[in-house]
Amino acid sequence: LLINIVLEVLASAIRQQKEIKGIRIGKEEVKVSLFTDDMILYVENPTDSTRSLLDLMQDFSKVAGYKINVQKSVAFLYTNNEATEREIKKLIPFTIAQKNIKYLGINLTKDTRDLYDENYRKLMKEIEEDTKKWKNIPCSWLRRINIVKMSLLPKATYTFNAIPINIAPAYFSKL
Repeated sequence: LLINIVLEVLASAIRQQKEIKGIRIGKEEVKVSLFTDDMILYVENPTDSTRSLLDLMQDFSKVAGYKINVQKSVAFLYTNNEATEREIKKLIPFTIAQKNIKYLGINLTKDTRDLYDENYRKLMKEIEEDTKKWKNIPCSWLRRINIVKMSLLPKATYTFNAIPINIAPAYFSKL
C-alpha cells in the first residue's frame, strides 16, 4: 500500500511537468496510467520528454528514497526517423522493445493491427484448452456454469476491457 501512495506522488509530478508531453486522446492529454505498482507512461516528444522524465525520476528518488528499476523498465519507440531513434536509445536507460511488451497479462504491440492476434486469438486458444480439460469432469450443469463464470468470464472480460478494439461478431459466436 505504501508503494502505491509513493507512486501516486510520482504520477502526479509527471502529470504536472509541462516539459513532459503526453499523447492526446480527444481533448485530453494522457501521460500516465497506474495499476498497483505498475506504471505506464505515454510521451509524445520522446527526445525532450525523456530528459525531463529522467531528471524528475532522479529528483523523486532522492526525496522519496525509491528508485526506478531500469532493468525491468521497457520502452516502445514510435518513430520513422532512424537518427532520432538512435539518439533516444542513447538517452534512455530502459530496454527498447522491438515488437511487443507484456503488461499486466496483455501483449501490447507496436502495430495496433497485431493486438487481435497477440491477445484475442490466444484467449480463444486458452478457452478451448480449458473447456477440453473440463469436458470429462463429473459435475452438474450448474457447476459447469459456475466454472465458466469463475475462470473463463473474468479472463475474457479483462481482455475486452484492456484492449478496446473492434472484433468481428464471428469471434463472439465461436466463443
